[in-house]
Amino acid sequence: MHHYTIEPHNGIGPIRLGMSRSDVESIFGKPQFEQGERVGYLDGFMIDFDEAGRVEFIELANSLRFTATYRGKDLHALPADEVVELVGQDDSFDQDDPEVGYSYIFKGLQLSLWRPTLPQSPADADGQHFQAVGLASDGYFE
Repeated sequence: MHHYTIEPHNGIGPIRLGMSRSDVESIFGKPQFEQGERVGYLDGFMIDFDEAGRVEFIELANSLRFTATYRGKDLHALPADEVVELVGQDDSFDQDDPEVGYSYIFKGLQLSLWRPTLPQSPADADGQHFQAVGLASDGYFE
């Protein structure tokens, strides 16, 4: 299993914001998935390129092939409330986001968290964890 550290304003693991497509391919090889400016690796390590062909957004889905850590904590393994609290130590989330609850966007960090559903009760397993963690280039979430 791969372990990738989320570094706001820099990148995730070996992938740096602003890297070229060829730089990414020199690290990961040819993508498993490709649709327009989005490519994917390792069953959930997604990379979006801007119009200049540079990495502008990195999104990691929950995967058995890697972990995504922030401040040493696996953001897919922690309960969603704990993740919001952890990231919230460094920035506040955009409370005006119309999807708050499902998504949390920390504009100062250019970091996003997403889950497809909210838990209906504390015992409900669905929605207890985030399914995707994203990191973007400065200004992406403006």
